[in-house]
Amino acid sequence: MASKAQIKIGVQFQTHGVDAPQFEKSARDAIALGVDSVFLWDHLVPFTGQADETAWDSWVLIGALAKELRTSSVTLGVLVSPLTFRSPIILARSAVTAARLGNGEFILGVGAGGFVHDDELMNMKMPVKERMISFTHQLAVLRREIDIQNERFSTQVKIWVGGDGKSVTIPGAVRYGDGWSGFGPTARFESRRQVVDQFRSMMVHPDEEFVVSVLLTRQDEPIRIDDFTQVGALHLIRSLRPSLKGTFDLQPIQDLLSQRM
Repeated sequence: MASKAQIKIGVQFQTHGVDAPQFEKSARDAIALGVDSVFLWDHLVPFTGQADETAWDSWVLIGALAKELRTSSVTLGVLVSPLTFRSPIILARSAVTAARLGNGEFILGVGAGGFVHDDELMNMKMPVKERMISFTHQLAVLRREIDIQNERFSTQVKIWVGGDGKSVTIPGAVRYGDGWSGFGPTARFESRRQVVDQFRSMMVHPDEEFVVSVLLTRQDEPIRIDDFTQVGALHLIRSLRPSLKGTFDLQPIQDLLSQRM
């Protein structure tokens, strides 16, 4: 299992409730604190329960943030872009573009979608079985395109698959991804990580650099890094919802980083 010193700490900014230029400052502040990664999530409608609200476009923001990381070892990423309304062909080019604008690296987190307000807005509601079949197909296309573009432009774009479905999502992460992102609490994360390990054990040549990560929210507080390192997490990402003041409170990130010292 990973040691406390080895685990990486990242921040995920939710893309609503904060004026668009504020994301650049928030990223700079997080980098100054010592994070290893900066992520945006990718939804068209915020998780606020209101179908008529609007989130900023994550990929435009990523282009703006990439320059902040150009001279940094901090990795930029999205966690996750749904393959329901984001084309894998376009995503591959977007991710490689972001990597070239930044420090050459990018984590492209993808998921199967299913958030009701996003789907209704895009008129893309479909039965779960159909959506998961489509997801597997789109993930295979994404893998091929990322490999082509990485070789062409000498970038290091990594695919992470977010979600903890045992039948489709986790097998897809192991087969097509460079990493998997699960959820807390620790018992849930550990049970799904064991499934990841089972599928990896069946591979002829398992990727030794496969990253096992966990995305946590304020609902998972208090968060103890040791709890997640003991169950195999290599990368811990704390999602931040904007405050009522239209800013991001980075104290939860600072608390996690202080545990790692």
